[in-house]
Amino acid sequence: MLELLLRDLLFLGETILGLIFGYFFYSAGWLLLRLLTLGRYPRLPLRQIDPDSPRGNWIASFGVLCLVALPLAALVLLYG
Repeated sequence: MLELLLRDLLFLGETILGLIFGYFFYSAGWLLLRLLTLGRYPRLPLRQIDPDSPRGNWIASFGVLCLVALPLAALVLLYG
């Protein structure tokens, strides 16, 4: 019974993290790439690209880099 509960919690956590990574970071990465490339990349509007595509994974990774990794690196350099 406990094993079944743990599996369900793991599935729920994985689904929530997938949604956060797939949509929140994808949207942030899309916007930041659009600003940095002056509208040349990504070419399609935000609502037309599938976040689960390989190109969408790169865009979401860029969003994670800009929203999580760069601020943490700046904090470490300033206060570390």
